[in-house]
Amino acid sequence: MKYTMALVLALLMAWSAGAAAQQTKTMTMTDFSGEWVMNVEKSGFEQDREGHRRLNNPITMTVTQDDKELVVVRMRKGRDGEDVKTILTYSLKGKKTKNKTDFGTMESTVKWIEEGTKLELVSSTEVKREGMKFNVENLQTWSLDGDVLTIDTVRNTPRGEIKSTAVYERKGTQTRAAEEKEKE
Repeated sequence: MKYTMALVLALLMAWSAGAAAQQTKTMTMTDFSGEWVMNVEKSGFEQDREGHRRLNNPITMTVTQDDKELVVVRMRKGRDGEDVKTILTYSLKGKKTKNKTDFGTMESTVKWIEEGTKLELVSSTEVKREGMKFNVENLQTWSLDGDVLTIDTVRNTPRGEIKSTAVYERKGTQTRAAEEKEKE
C-alpha cells in the first residue's frame, strides 16, 4: 500500500512538473517587432539631478524578434546632424550579450516579466571619458499597448539616477491618429 501511494505521488509530481514546463513553453510572449517612430510630445526625456534634460533616445527604430533574440536598429541624429545607426542584439534565453555602443561595450541580460507581457533589459557599460573610467547601469522596461511601445529607463551614473520614458508609435499609425484628430 505504501509503495502504491508513493508511486501515485511520484507520478502526480512528474505530471505536474511536465504540465508546468509545457505551460512555460506555450506562454505567449509579447512581440515587439516593427518599425517605430518616437512620439516626442508623449515621451519624458532624461533629467539629471541638476534638472538638465537630454534627448539621447533614438528617433526611429526597427525591432525584429524571434524566440531566441531581439535585434534593435536605432537611428538618431548626431551632434552635427548626421545619421547615427546603432544595432543592438539581445538574447531572449537569459544569456549575457555584449554590444558595442558610442560609449563603450555594453553587457546586457534580458528577462520576461509580468507573465511575458513586458521585457526587462539590465545593462552595464564601462564608459571611458577624458582619461576616466566609470560604469553606467541601465534598467529598461519595455511594454506594448496596441501600436504604442513604451520604454521606461532608469540609468545610474556618477551624476546620479536619471529616469526617462520613451514612447514610440508603430510606423504609419501616427498619420492615422493625426487624421482622426482633425476630423473631431
